[in-house]
Amino acid sequence: MTQKIKNFIILGRFHSPTGALLLAWPCLWGISMAKPEFLILLKYTTILFFGSFILRAAGCAWNDILDRKIDKQTIRTKNRPIASGKLSVLDGIFFILLTSILGLYILYNLPVTAIVISIVSIPLIIIYPLTKRITFFPQIWLGITFNIGILIGYSCITNSYPNFIVFIMYFGAIFWTIGYDTIYAMQDYNDDKLTGVKSTVTKMKDKSGLFASCAYFLSSVLFAIALIFNDFNLIIIIFIFGLGLWQSYFALNTKITEIHKFNQGFNNSNLCGFLIWLGMIINIYFMN
Repeated sequence: MTQKIKNFIILGRFHSPTGALLLAWPCLWGISMAKPEFLILLKYTTILFFGSFILRAAGCAWNDILDRKIDKQTIRTKNRPIASGKLSVLDGIFFILLTSILGLYILYNLPVTAIVISIVSIPLIIIYPLTKRITFFPQIWLGITFNIGILIGYSCITNSYPNFIVFIMYFGAIFWTIGYDTIYAMQDYNDDKLTGVKSTVTKMKDKSGLFASCAYFLSSVLFAIALIFNDFNLIIIIFIFGLGLWQSYFALNTKITEIHKFNQGFNNSNLCGFLIWLGMIINIYFMN
């Protein structure tokens, strides 16, 4: 039983929180875009931060069920619980149901508009694992799906649907995700060629770093525009824009053969996600 619990923890990636954090930061950016009072910010930051871990766990289990045959042929994923046979597909479905119940409880604590946006995101989550079978750009779908938390976070505070400024931030985050997930996908390049899995890396090959660099640069430009329209301090805007340039430079200098850089790029984005949020918090509560 203890070993099975450990396998469920691995299935939900609770042992590796970076992915959940990359899902959480956009939620917190969305909250910050609404510039709420501190106690309101604290309430919804706690709810959406916890919710990001639950949602990601359910998404990972769904992904592992659909990809179990592909995962068996990929070095990075062959030891995942379902692919390796440590957990059955039925175990995975049970895990999804359990996390979905927790997710419903989280939804119950959100305003109506945030609930509506959250429900809209469910088909996006369901479809994502299938996109790598039909398009070389599943990272775009991932960006659309992974960053909808910006819209949810903003709606939690305002109980209204996001305005165009928030959508600019959202589109910036989509490019941000395209950047970090392209770098992350480089480690699967050889296996993906053999299994027929499509990604920006199997399409761009040696130009993958340049592609990710351009995505990061576009994200930093859109972030800056959104923050300018939302009356953030120029110092904070320059700081956040600089973070984007740093990520863009890192990606530009990452080759498809530099295995040691792939996880580093992923972790860099996690750090930048936190620093963007921190900069927004400093602006709201200490620079106005």
